[in-house]
Amino acid sequence: MLWFTLKKKIKIPFAIIVITVLILFDLLSVNLNYVNADDFKSSRKIEKPFVASSADKAILKDTSYFRVANFSVDPMNDGSTSYFHNSIGGYHAAKLGRYQELFDYQIAKNNMQVLNMLNTKYFIVPDNKGNVQAQQNTEANGNVWFVEKLISVNNANEEIQALDSLNTKNTAVILKENFSKLKENLFVEKDSTATIKLISNDVTNLKYQSSSTKAQFAVFSEIYYEDGWNAYLDGKLVPYYNVNYVLRGMEIPAGNHEITFKFEPKVIQKGSFISLASYGLLILVTFGWLFYDEKKKKK
Repeated sequence: MLWFTLKKKIKIPFAIIVITVLILFDLLSVNLNYVNADDFKSSRKIEKPFVASSADKAILKDTSYFRVANFSVDPMNDGSTSYFHNSIGGYHAAKLGRYQELFDYQIAKNNMQVLNMLNTKYFIVPDNKGNVQAQQNTEANGNVWFVEKLISVNNANEEIQALDSLNTKNTAVILKENFSKLKENLFVEKDSTATIKLISNDVTNLKYQSSSTKAQFAVFSEIYYEDGWNAYLDGKLVPYYNVNYVLRGMEIPAGNHEITFKFEPKVIQKGSFISLASYGLLILVTFGWLFYDEKKKKK
């Protein structure tokens, strides 16, 4: 009875407006306790969150493959440098422990040999006026190089400590357990004519070409990560090793060769197989049920 009485007295359009206003008031009063105007950004700022500085613009003229160290900010907690360049740092909630240790014990102490082995071709530094400027590092080791000597150490502590005085251009440090697996055990014969270079790179595939008259040991300025990256020599899967605490090292036989690093994590391959199998099973179950249902109807 009450409903019919109210229905006669209150018009439906008016009731809809009142209810809508009450809902909006309730939503806004609660939501504003958690978000405000500062939490909303224009699409332009989201699409282009950083503006290139004069230093960034100068570095961007160089189209080769290298890394940048921005010391005008905290390198390990900055996202702006990585937006424009391949940075030696960058922000991530879950960092590689070894790389963080390398930064704390070597890069933070301005160890130039370590910065060189990371192929740090440019530095961004503040000037006296508070502006930033780009400085080129002509001593960067490049993307890959051959070393003349390998130093064997017992553990990771000795490995990172060896970087204190290591000449990374001609020497690499490696764990004893890996050193024992190498054919060229004690030293690497120098070949002044030997060359190795990066010929192509993308996110999941890096290709190099080498040429030498004697077997060599190459150091790649890429982070060692055995659970995802596989190495191939002329298309054949080959082992590679952790050297200089964070980098990759590999024996390269005499002759002309193509070396490829591919990102092929097993967890993704397994996940893809499971997803495909699940879809296949779903299709089989669906068709099976339809076939059974159709057969049942005919009976």
